[in-house]
Amino acid sequence: MTMTAEAVEEQKVEKQYVLKVIDRCDSCNAQALVLVKGVTGELMFCGHHYAKNEKALQEFAYEVIDEREKLVQNRLIGSAN
Repeated sequence: MTMTAEAVEEQKVEKQYVLKVIDRCDSCNAQALVLVKGVTGELMFCGHHYAKNEKALQEFAYEVIDEREKLVQNRLIGSAN
């Protein structure tokens, strides 16, 4: 059974991101792509600083919102132009 184009479009769900362009890394002020929620508060990191401290942050965090895939999406959009 093949799906119509309309059915395929209905199945696509656009991901809703939590972090905005104005959110900044707590280490270097670059755009934040990862939000780490811990018992004592929240921290925001760019991809570089999250990767650098990931092990320690995993121990601190009860929730990690990782939106680093935005970088890949932006590259794909840029390469299409």
